[in-house]
Amino acid sequence: MSASESSKRLTPTQRRIRFGLRFKIILGLTIFNILGTAIFAMNHYRVEKQAIIGGVEQKLAAAARALSDMVPPGYMDRVKNPDSFDKTEFDRLIGQLSRYCNDVGLIYLYSYHKVDDGSFRTTTTSATPEQLVDGSYSKYWEEPEAYPELIKAWETGQPQYGESVDQWGHVYFLFAPYTTANGTRYVAGADIAISYLYTRLDASLKESILIGFCSFFVVFLFSFYAGSRVSLKITQLADYTLELAASDFQPVEDVDLRRKIDAMPAQSRDEIAQLASSFIAMEQRLNNYLNELTETTATKERLRNELKIAGDIQLSMLPRSFDDIGRSEERSRIDLSAAVKPTKEAGGDLYDFFYLDDDHLCFMVGDVSDKGMPAALFMTVTITLLRAKAMVDHAGAPNEILRQTNELLIPQNAMCQFVTMFIGIINVRTGAVVFSDGGHNHPFIRRAGSAPQMLEFSGGVALGIMPGISYDTHQLQLNPGDTLFLYTDGVTDAIAADESFYGDDRLQRELAAIPEGAAASVWVETAMESVHTFARGHAQADDITVLALRFLPEQGAG
Repeated sequence: MSASESSKRLTPTQRRIRFGLRFKIILGLTIFNILGTAIFAMNHYRVEKQAIIGGVEQKLAAAARALSDMVPPGYMDRVKNPDSFDKTEFDRLIGQLSRYCNDVGLIYLYSYHKVDDGSFRTTTTSATPEQLVDGSYSKYWEEPEAYPELIKAWETGQPQYGESVDQWGHVYFLFAPYTTANGTRYVAGADIAISYLYTRLDASLKESILIGFCSFFVVFLFSFYAGSRVSLKITQLADYTLELAASDFQPVEDVDLRRKIDAMPAQSRDEIAQLASSFIAMEQRLNNYLNELTETTATKERLRNELKIAGDIQLSMLPRSFDDIGRSEERSRIDLSAAVKPTKEAGGDLYDFFYLDDDHLCFMVGDVSDKGMPAALFMTVTITLLRAKAMVDHAGAPNEILRQTNELLIPQNAMCQFVTMFIGIINVRTGAVVFSDGGHNHPFIRRAGSAPQMLEFSGGVALGIMPGISYDTHQLQLNPGDTLFLYTDGVTDAIAADESFYGDDRLQRELAAIPEGAAASVWVETAMESVHTFARGHAQADDITVLALRFLPEQGAG
């Protein structure tokens, strides 16, 4: 058979797929089995070690308690200096404690007293048989090594366990503090060899790995069999899909392949059969849907383009340049920046700022209750009315601007929309602000040298809900270096992937992290980036708008 003939025997899917489903099933199950084996071995090792260490600790604790019973009455109260003992009594204790250690499997059992200079001294001890012969055991009042566990046991009054490897081998030890009836404090210590522990654990680990390899072999055989059966039918479905697409969804010329696809539902009742049945039904209806889909796609694309144009027009109504705000000498004390991010092509959030005269700057932030094109249209009407009322009829009276705008919006509000609004007017020379609120989020203010705080005042009713509403006027004095931060609820209501809300507290913390004296643009960029980072992985639910206004010191002022 030639290479070309062999190639022709490969299905279209096989010629395109480098790593097939069978390979992936085998690989996935293999990796899963290896990980499972590793986890099982490590957990078995950990559990067994804990069990052995637990028994060791109980044994050491029992030995420490037994020490007080083996010493003569009042012994611990009498051993307070190098001369306060009888050598015969000390030697007798060495023998007694050594026999006890030999009986229960300990290396050493001993006690330490702390003296005035802060060091410890040996007051009882055991010895190994070799040490009993050559006399190399610890002597009375000899200073032991100051282990951290020894010091901690004395300071805390709690038993302390430790592990060390030295000339005596791998040792697990205990320092247990005690106090006699007469108030004398001492530390009882006990050592035990645990080399056998790791020998036992190594054997257990090898056993676990052997079990894992056996299970790996079984899983590999199963995965190979299952992967082959599943991948064959899926490959046939994939090949048929490619053939169908190549023929522009006309009947496939490969009659044998079509026969295999048609026979799949009757061959079994598994998910592959269900997939084949669904595929056949889909194919029967797909041709009818194609024409409808083509027409629908063209319509949606046209609407998307129209919405994009509408959104661009809407955004063009908002101020895009902030350079002229503080250009003149009289206005040099104002630093203002703002940004808006619609959730769709067009949105319902708005901001605006403009001079009423040489000394007064009007600024506002609003949020329409809807989204998309209806909200954009309502926003356009609202911002047009607000500008007209502010610049013509009620300059310097934000409450009247809101009241008049509300009355004009209601007759045109067939869709029962409403808009929350915060509007303020600042004297650019003095920093005096008058503002009114129509159900909007309370702004944050950051005084120079202080943390941001939310403004406290009695809010009003959103515009467009009912006629005859009056609005309060509030006053605020901005001092040099103060910053006022306005925002819509798209900021605080932003949702993360875990369904948590951004919230006022998080916003306050982010604003507090902005360096002292940062420009208004930095405030805007920080807030927008913070919301973007928080909501990454979750679709934006509402339009987001922020506006920052700083009152600067006079030019030339120190």
